[in-house]
Amino acid sequence: MPSMEKFCTIEASLEMNVIGKGPGGMRIDFPFEGTATSEHWEGERPVKGVDYLTVREDGNMDLDIRATIGEKRETVSYSGTGVSIANPDQSADPKELITFHTGNEDLAWLNNEVGVAFGHGEGGTIALTIYLLKP
Repeated sequence: MPSMEKFCTIEASLEMNVIGKGPGGMRIDFPFEGTATSEHWEGERPVKGVDYLTVREDGNMDLDIRATIGEKRETVSYSGTGVSIANPDQSADPKELITFHTGNEDLAWLNNEVGVAFGHGEGGTIALTIYLLKP
């Protein structure tokens, strides 16, 4: 039976850039910046990226995320796709499927991993926990 292993926790602040209504729904870009903590490195590492979000007709959201954790040679790039449930109190609960890319020798094993993230966002902030899927 597959399992999940905690990889990192991300806490970030969000900005909002409304692109407008398109054929798939209302497009809103959410640039974010924050920090990531993990047992795989010491201390906090910076996180920066954009969540390209489309609000569907049912009020929920399709997510397309591009981001980086770390800086310079320690950078891990990740991309994700997912959905987020819009709650009545204006908060959201994203669920994401994530892949990684890095040239960092210590974290190169991530290039062969798939992650899932669960989070909660409200009031211009988001908190995510990323897990790695294990056979």
